[in-house]
Amino acid sequence: MKEKYFCRECKGLRNHKKLFEKKLRGGDSQDHFQWIEEYLVIECLGCETTSFLKIYGDTDMIENDEEGKPDYYFDKQVYPLFLEKGEELKYEYYLPESISGIYLETISAFKSKSLILTAGGLRAIIEALCNHLKIKKDNLQTRIDLLHGKGHLTLSESKRLHSIRFLGNDALHEMEKPKKEHLYLLLEIINHLLSNLFINDKIIKGKVDTIVDSFWDFKRLVRAKVKKEMIDKEITLLEIIGKAKRLIPKSDYPKFEKEFVAECKLGNYDFIELKKEKNIDSAFKITKEPTFFSFRA
Repeated sequence: MKEKYFCRECKGLRNHKKLFEKKLRGGDSQDHFQWIEEYLVIECLGCETTSFLKIYGDTDMIENDEEGKPDYYFDKQVYPLFLEKGEELKYEYYLPESISGIYLETISAFKSKSLILTAGGLRAIIEALCNHLKIKKDNLQTRIDLLHGKGHLTLSESKRLHSIRFLGNDALHEMEKPKKEHLYLLLEIINHLLSNLFINDKIIKGKVDTIVDSFWDFKRLVRAKVKKEMIDKEITLLEIIGKAKRLIPKSDYPKFEKEFVAECKLGNYDFIELKKEKNIDSAFKITKEPTFFSFRA
């Protein structure tokens, strides 16, 4: 193929080879109007990504060339639709449902080059974020400021969200078509914000050490640190956890141990028994190695 087409994996125009082609032609009975459609399956010669190409042209599609002479042009569209520069979130499924829905609709609008709808969608993502975080009063300007005031965003992040608010307002109220390069910048801001709030912690959990600041995470940590050689021995939770105790805030540990002792009394765990209860450093007996989903609480 002589012409280069966009490859969604290489993120640029690339040479392709044709795998399949289907041509259709038609027109009116007097041949005053004629059209042609081509459907092709193409493959990138670099990364071998397969795409679908639709080409359409008719006798009304005329524009002047560089010399001012009329010439026919064709409409060409590569599928699946793609973002030319920016990236959509890879772990969108970690987002709250109310946010992921509008996020996906916004990405679809951007891929289809609906720029006004894209700007409105980016603004709507901020609205959905505020709703999820229970910041529902006043106008969007005040709600963005409250995102910072309540500690969800830094001051710099809240200022960036105001940029999205301005662009979205201009697009929706003034029907002002935004520039594509501006939308790519704002999409990057949204991606960074959503990743920090909802995605990054879930990606690294279990892969690198992270702060244990909930009882659920504490229980998972205890389970993960029980070893075969501990079976039938009396041992404290701190001895089980070992150096991972650095992950637990000192003020939280007594509370977590107290809750763990209470659940042991209820028989919520099948791999550990309470032997000696103390205010701190109670003694436990390991009865077996726990399975991954051994906690019933």
